[in-house]
Amino acid sequence: MRIACVGAGSIGMLVAFRLAAAGTDTTLITRTGEQAELLNETGVHLLNGGAESVVAIRARSYESKTAPLPDGAEKPYDWVFLTVKQKHITEPLLDTLHHLLGEQGKLVCFQNGIGHVEKLEERFPLARIYLAVTTEGAKKLSPSRVAHTGQGWTTIGHAGTDIGGKERNLLEKTMNEAGFRTFLSNQMIEIVWNKLLINAVINPLTALLRLRNGELPASEARRRLMRDLLEEGLAAANASGIRTREDVWEQLLDVCAKTAGNHSSMLQDVSEGRITEIDWINGAMLEAGARHGVPMPHHESVYRLIKAAEPAEPATT
Repeated sequence: MRIACVGAGSIGMLVAFRLAAAGTDTTLITRTGEQAELLNETGVHLLNGGAESVVAIRARSYESKTAPLPDGAEKPYDWVFLTVKQKHITEPLLDTLHHLLGEQGKLVCFQNGIGHVEKLEERFPLARIYLAVTTEGAKKLSPSRVAHTGQGWTTIGHAGTDIGGKERNLLEKTMNEAGFRTFLSNQMIEIVWNKLLINAVINPLTALLRLRNGELPASEARRRLMRDLLEEGLAAANASGIRTREDVWEQLLDVCAKTAGNHSSMLQDVSEGRITEIDWINGAMLEAGARHGVPMPHHESVYRLIKAAEPAEPATT
């Protein structure tokens, strides 16, 4: 089995490291040529529980002529793991995915939020698109070093409902052998939405309040905000016909506890002056609410505040 991980952030580096260490034919596809060159020279370094290990990796760049992708002589991959943020799913990246997948390869999407499947479906048949939800914790320390910050689980399934076939079972086996507790599911839309409900609370609030995840539920005022966002999200999900978990509040608190020391990705983006994923998290939820006439004033407020905290765009009026 040949696997390409497209996106060399925290999750992409963690997954590529574990797969390569387990003996899977793995290529890590980076954005910049500089990172690809560095990874080819030094390998990927994983920090886990105070111990650091390294594995050799084959790296390529999809934006640079430095360490570029092959011109087509290399055969396509069986599976391509898409581990970039939604904002990076651009036309050049889609061209890269087409090159990597060939006519038979399958795409596994690790994105937060919703809306990316529709974009990918414009270029690839839905039958070849899969979704993945992971609770593995990882933090990128440098272009070649990643820390594993928490053991979790990973669920993979078709973007529709089909999960049969020995290829999927082999992928599950490969992931488990690489150290990921992996399960197959034919209910990925519900699983993605349940994660979205949690992300739409933790990400914007930690970014706006400048808190670690574990600090968020520490006061009653913050808990009220958390509940308000969650209840609005549940209303939008239910109106959209999504089956949600009955214990989602407890699950939300559990995620905060298990990732207590983590800075959310949105907090990191805001702190470092980058565009966030708010459009695909709270923004996508607002769109779902609007389609069904569900008022979402708290989501509207945090959405606008995060957009205001992003790098400024020229005013139009």
